[in-house]
Amino acid sequence: MSDTYTESTQLDPNENPQEPAKKVRAPWMTWVNLFLLTIIVICCNYVGCQEYYRRDLTEDQRYDISQQSINLIQSDLIQKRETPIKITFAFLRTTQNYTRMRSLLEEYERLSNGKIKVEFFDPLRQPNKAREVALIYGIEFKKNQVIIDARPDTSRGLDTFEGNQQEAASVRILDGNNFVVYGPGPDGKTQKAVALQIEDLMTANIYGAATGLPKIVYVIADKSNFSNENLNDNNSIFQTLNRICRSLNLQLVPINLSGLSKIPDNAASVMLIGPKYDITPQESEVLEEYWNRPNSGMLVMLDPQADEPKQLYRFLRSQGLRPQNDRVMLKDRKNSVFEINAIFAQGLNCTKEFWNSSTGLEGQSISLVADTDNNALAYRRIETYPLLVTTPEFYGETKYTQFPVQFDENEDNPGPLCIGLAIVKGNNNDINLAKETGRMALLGNVDILQPKSIKPEQRDFLRSLTAWMTDREELSGIGARHDLTVKINLDPKALSFVEFITTLGFPILALLIALLIWNNRRH
Repeated sequence: MSDTYTESTQLDPNENPQEPAKKVRAPWMTWVNLFLLTIIVICCNYVGCQEYYRRDLTEDQRYDISQQSINLIQSDLIQKRETPIKITFAFLRTTQNYTRMRSLLEEYERLSNGKIKVEFFDPLRQPNKAREVALIYGIEFKKNQVIIDARPDTSRGLDTFEGNQQEAASVRILDGNNFVVYGPGPDGKTQKAVALQIEDLMTANIYGAATGLPKIVYVIADKSNFSNENLNDNNSIFQTLNRICRSLNLQLVPINLSGLSKIPDNAASVMLIGPKYDITPQESEVLEEYWNRPNSGMLVMLDPQADEPKQLYRFLRSQGLRPQNDRVMLKDRKNSVFEINAIFAQGLNCTKEFWNSSTGLEGQSISLVADTDNNALAYRRIETYPLLVTTPEFYGETKYTQFPVQFDENEDNPGPLCIGLAIVKGNNNDINLAKETGRMALLGNVDILQPKSIKPEQRDFLRSLTAWMTDREELSGIGARHDLTVKINLDPKALSFVEFITTLGFPILALLIALLIWNNRRH
C-alpha cells in the first residue's frame, strides 16, 4: 500500500513547475446577471416613485386622516370631477405644528388619485407667489390661510362683485388660527394648544366647496324655543347641532309649525329638537305630508323633562315608533341614576363603524319600542333599525316621580332598552330607489347635544345620522382625533391618591432603595 501511494504522488518529469496558472475569465452569464440586476433596481425605483405605501407608526396615529375623510375623498363627488380641487396652504414654516398639518394635507392629495392638488408656500419667503394668489382671490396675507378652490378654472380671478353666489360658494378661505384648539393652562389663566382641528375644517370645507351652496334644514322653532341667537350660545344644544350641520354643508333655518300649511320644498330635512309643547292635529298633518314625500328626512329628539306631547306621540306611533312613559334608570340604587351605558346597535349601514362600541349618555332618557308586528307598516314598506341600546342593568321606571325608586317587574320595563330608533320608508334595498326613501331617526335623549357633555363618538354618530337623512353618506363615520395633550379624568379620591404617591410615595421609595444599596456596600 505504501509503494502504490508513493508512485501516485511522483511528479511528471516533463511538467514545468515554474509555469504560472492560467487566468480565469468571467463567463458571459455574469454580465447577463449584472444587466438584469440593473434593470430590476431601475424598475423598483420607478415603481417606488409612482406607487408607494405609507404607514403611520406613531402611537396616536397623528399623521393619518380619519376614515370619514377617506370616505369623502374616495366618493363619487370627488372622484368623478373633471378638474381637481386646488388647496393652497399659505403658512409660515415657523408655525407650530407646521410639519404635522402639512403631512395631513399630503394624505388628502395622496388618497385622492389626482383629484385634489395641494400647493404649499411661505408668504414671507415667497412674496411674488403671495401677490399672485392675493390677486386671484382678493385677499391679503396678514396671517396663515388655507384656500380651497373647487371651481372649474382655478387660475382666473374670483368673481365676487357680480353676485355669482355659486362661484363664491365653491371657494373657501380658512383662517389658519382656527386650526388649533386652545384650552386653559395649568395655572388656569394662560392658554395652551390642546388639539388640532385642521382635518375637521378641511373635510367640511372640501365638501362644502365641492357641493356649492348649502342645503336647508328646517328646525321647528315654536315647539322648542329655538332662535338664531341659540346658535351663538356656548351652552345651547342648538350650537352643537349647528356645528354638526355646518360640517355637512347644511344651513339651519328656524320655522314655525303653527299656521304653516306645508313644509317648503327645498327642505333637505326637518328637525324637532327637545319639543316643550305638543303639536296640533293640523300640524301633525303638515308633518305627515312632508314625511310622505319621496326623499324626506326627519330627526326627532325627545325631552324627558317636558310634558308628554300626546299628539306627537300619536304621529310617531303611526310610523312604528312608540315612546314609553318611563325613565331609564340603573337598578339596585336608592337614588335615581340617569347616566346610561349604551351600545351602538347593529343594523343601519351608515353607523357601521360604531357597531357594538359603547358610550355613556348623560341626562334623562325615554325608552322606545319598535312596532314590528304592524301589517300596515309592512304594506307601506317601513323598516325599523335600532340605534342605541342600554346594557341589561338599566330598566325603564314608570313611577319616576316617586322616591325612592325600585324596579318592579310587573310595572317597569326590563332592560336592555332601546333609546334610539331609525325607520326607512320605501325600498331601501334597491340601489336605484335608495335616494327616494324617507328616513327618520328618533332619540329618547336630548342632553346628548349638551356642548359640555357630548363625547366625540356621540358627535360623530349624530353627524352620521344627519348625513344619512340628507343624502350625504360619504361624510358618515368616525371623525378625526388629533389631540395634542392627554386628559385623564379622576375623581377626588383617585386624585388625592396620585398626589400622595407623587409627593411622598416616590421619595420614600427612592430613599429605601438608596439605603439598601448603602447597606450592601457597607457589608
